[in-house]
Amino acid sequence: MRQRRIGTVTLGLTLVAFGVLFLVHIFGGVLDYILIFHFWPAILVVLGVEILFYTLISPTGNEKYDFGALVILFLLTGFTMCMAGADWLLTNVPENVWIHW
Repeated sequence: MRQRRIGTVTLGLTLVAFGVLFLVHIFGGVLDYILIFHFWPAILVVLGVEILFYTLISPTGNEKYDFGALVILFLLTGFTMCMAGADWLLTNVPENVWIHW
């Protein structure tokens, strides 16, 4: 029987969702980073739903947490927040401040 790895679906959905949100921000300019940052609890909600789903579907204990996917998930989330913060600094701080650096 195939072992289910909890966390891989959440990683995939998070990458797609946040990738689309950042693309909409870059090309459409409709969303700002503050709004995108407010979506981070959705990662925990999706992970919780995935854990409940696999626990209810297969209560035999045939699930395993995919710690690699969970680590990558949180590292990528932190990295994207840092990159968005750097982009915000570069676009909102006056140019004469950067001359002194």
